[in-house]
Amino acid sequence: MKSKSSKALLISVLLHVGVGVLGLFYWFGTHPQRDAASINAMFITEEKPKVRRIPRRKRVQATQKRTRDVSQPRLKILTSNQPPSRRGVVSAAEPAPFQPFDTNDLSESVGPTSTSVELDNVPRVQKVIERPFKKRPKNKERPKSRLVRFIEAQEGPQRIVYCVDLSTSMQNLPPRKLKRIIDLMRDSLTFLEPHDSFNIMAFSAELVVYQGDFAPVTEQTVAASSNYLADIQSQIHTKGTDHDMLTALTEIAKTSPTIVVLFSDGIPTTIEGPDLTRVGEHATGNGRIFAMGTGMAPNFPGAVMLKRLATVSEGDLWLVDRARIR
Repeated sequence: MKSKSSKALLISVLLHVGVGVLGLFYWFGTHPQRDAASINAMFITEEKPKVRRIPRRKRVQATQKRTRDVSQPRLKILTSNQPPSRRGVVSAAEPAPFQPFDTNDLSESVGPTSTSVELDNVPRVQKVIERPFKKRPKNKERPKSRLVRFIEAQEGPQRIVYCVDLSTSMQNLPPRKLKRIIDLMRDSLTFLEPHDSFNIMAFSAELVVYQGDFAPVTEQTVAASSNYLADIQSQIHTKGTDHDMLTALTEIAKTSPTIVVLFSDGIPTTIEGPDLTRVGEHATGNGRIFAMGTGMAPNFPGAVMLKRLATVSEGDLWLVDRARIR
């Protein structure tokens, strides 16, 4: 009995060992990651490197250089027997003979021999010199002063009196300012039209008149009166009682002008002084008064008087040194 139980125990142990060995092999066969020879790996996507595309260079087209030898003139040999044309082209009467090319001296010239051609009734070709065209500048319009524009704004023939105040109150006027006014008057003379007429008056101790009547507008009268205006100071006497500006206007009104160009400081020379409310009455008979002043403000008493005369006569007041001439 004891031997049987020992065998049974041995068989049982062998069976368990065999089952265990088989199970171990099965285990390693179904789980390869537990094998020591296995490799752990992680798969990633590899990006392709960016390649810059370089365009293919275009093939340069070979161009044939055209050269011209300018050291030798182009020669045209005429061998026809046609008569001369109207353009003066003459053909040779006979073909020009050539020298035979049988010389060994290369220093000798090779070509046609010199022949003379007689030309009869051939029109002579004149040499034309071309000059560059120069564009002529346009004639610029002469600048017009305010006085000129005032005169040109009036319709019909004008009878103009240029009146210059050279009284005692004007003696302290700088010469350059007087010259400026005189130059403006002289310039306006050159703009007068042939149907106009003019005269010149100046007053100080006396009233001086350029001519007894209005002068017509001609090149001679304008030139002579312009010279007279340039030397107007030497034409009058300053010693004695000054004429008043309003008195001068009264005398001018007797000639019935259409425009009076009055240059004055507007200061009255009478002791009592004029009535400002009646200053406009002295404009009667003088047409339109274009008053000119310099060296004074618009609210200066003399400027106020000049403005009154210009307003009543539908003229204008120009304080020259307070605005541009043009």
